[in-house]
Amino acid sequence: MQLDESLPTYPMGAAAHMLGVHPRTLRIYEAEGLINPCRRGGKRFFSHADLIWIECLRSLIHDENISIEGVKRLLQYVPCWKLKNCSRDERINCPRFRHRGKKCWEFSQKNCEKSCDNCEIYTEKNET
Repeated sequence: MQLDESLPTYPMGAAAHMLGVHPRTLRIYEAEGLINPCRRGGKRFFSHADLIWIECLRSLIHDENISIEGVKRLLQYVPCWKLKNCSRDERINCPRFRHRGKKCWEFSQKNCEKSCDNCEIYTEKNET
């Protein structure tokens, strides 16, 4: 049986514990727009893919000494696997790399009109 790594399974407390961070850290990343956990009944749930992404973010922030704002800006221009200089093995095991060809609404848990014309990310990138 193959598990769906994008299925939001872990509540915030469990995710924070697995990552070795305080739940407040996850709330900060969410407020900064770096993560977008699924919400059910007002509670946040994280997928395995989310946990891998958060580990990558923490590596960029703590190991590479890039500020949260710096990470946000860099990700507008460079995919995370290039920014972090991931090895071939890391890329093969990375959900973000494996799904790089998908449209944002196919990978994200955000509600989306499936139209780039009204997408704040799309319009922001094309205004600059």
